[in-house]
Amino acid sequence: MKVARTILKVLFYLSSFIPLYVLLVVQNIKIFDNEGILLSFNAFLKQFLYTSTSVSIFWIGLLILFLLSSFGVALFFLVYSKTEGRVGTIKDTEFIREDTMGYIVTYIVPLISMDIHSGRSLTINFLLFFIIGTFYVRNDQLFMNPIYNICGYNVFSADEHIYITKIKKSKLKVIARRNIYVKKVNLIGDIYVITEEPMQSQNSDNLYG
Repeated sequence: MKVARTILKVLFYLSSFIPLYVLLVVQNIKIFDNEGILLSFNAFLKQFLYTSTSVSIFWIGLLILFLLSSFGVALFFLVYSKTEGRVGTIKDTEFIREDTMGYIVTYIVPLISMDIHSGRSLTINFLLFFIIGTFYVRNDQLFMNPIYNICGYNVFSADEHIYITKIKKSKLKVIARRNIYVKKVNLIGDIYVITEEPMQSQNSDNLYG
């Protein structure tokens, strides 16, 4: 069970770096040659495998990370966000928005500077990626994921709980104050994905404001 939980955390961690993977592809992929001419299909493929060892390792590693990250994304959006969970209320407390932008600036941006033609640079950035991952997994930082924000989710901390939800902060306060039921799905530890119950949604809309 502990191993399964660790694998789950690792998948969520890898998925939080999807913006980095996209930026690295845009930064390093070649579509035109040095003279500005569109690469042929064979020349385009050669840049991934038939080049220096470090570059090949980079592209293979990036492909593997993309594939593993897709599992983390699927788990959240196709499993946890769709799970029945349990119906309950949330405490009327201060909902503090978690700073996902700080996560991007602190952890993602520095990794863009890697030089894929340098084995030393790849090694250093891999170690940095590993160190960040160790911190992320051991401290259950699964809620720090820019993908959630991109897809319309908000992340709030409240007392000892973390809520990932599409419900706006102002409406969340009304729901908590009026003890309106919501659906809560435990992601891991004290982290929950919460959505409005269909039968309760209209009530909260009437009470909102």
